[in-house]
Amino acid sequence: MNTLQLLPNRLKTLGWFIFVPSLILGAISLSGVIDVQISLPVVYNSGFFGSEAKGFFQTAEIDLFPNLFGVLIIIGGILVGFSKEKIEDEYISSLRLKSVFWSLIVSYSIVLILFLTVFGTLFFTIMIFTMFLPLVLYIFRFNYLLLKK
Repeated sequence: MNTLQLLPNRLKTLGWFIFVPSLILGAISLSGVIDVQISLPVVYNSGFFGSEAKGFFQTAEIDLFPNLFGVLIIIGGILVGFSKEKIEDEYISSLRLKSVFWSLIVSYSIVLILFLTVFGTLFFTIMIFTMFLPLVLYIFRFNYLLLKK
C-alpha cells in the first residue's frame, strides 16, 4: 500500500499555535483596524489601481499584517493538515481523502455562488478569504470527523 508522505506528528501542535491565532488576527487585520505599511522588494509589481511604479524587481508598499497573517495561516495550516496522527492507518487516510473532497466541493460551490452574486471591490475582498477556504475547511472537517469517530 502506498502511504502519504506526511509531516511528523510533533509539528501538529506547533501548527495549531500558528494557525488559530493567525486565522483570527488575519480576519481582524482585513477590517483595516491595524494598518502598517512597509516597503518591500518584489519580483513583479503591477501597481494597485495605477498608484505605483510597474515592472520587475521593484519595491512595493504593502499592508504588513494581512500579508504576514496570510503566510502564517498557510504555514500553520500545512503543519496541522498534513502532519501524521499518533496512529496513522487506512481509516485515517480515508478520512483525509473524504475531507479533501468535501472541502473542495464546498469551496468551489461558494466561489461559483460568489461569481454569480457579488461584484466590485467586495468580490475582491471575499476572494481573499476564499483563497484560504479549501485548507481551512479541510482542517476543520478532518478534525471534526476524527472527533466524531
